[in-house]
Amino acid sequence: MRERIYKLDVKRSRRLRKKLHLGEFQVLGFSCPVTLAGALSEEANDALLDRFLTEAIEANNLAFGGGWDYNYIVHWEYRESVSEELRQKVIDWLRAQPEIKDVHPSPLTDAWHGHE
Repeated sequence: MRERIYKLDVKRSRRLRKKLHLGEFQVLGFSCPVTLAGALSEEANDALLDRFLTEAIEANNLAFGGGWDYNYIVHWEYRESVSEELRQKVIDWLRAQPEIKDVHPSPLTDAWHGHE
């Protein structure tokens, strides 16, 4: 695996840290894959996804990429991090849905350099 070139222990100017989203400019997000309770019809899956995007993502000014198996959630304002409170709101919303059997949230990770 290629060694990361963005090491935090290297002294960089404020401008470069901002450009590279390092140090005080680090942006945090998280992934939250789910296991569905059973096979959903296309219409039921679309309805669940629409509710999720409206009630959990857009209502909290977040952005969601991916699907149920693999995804990543960040703050809509790309320079802001997701807070632990917002992360917990999304997890709670997902756990409250009868169509979802299990939720596998990750801790907050570096949205630019730390998730894989």
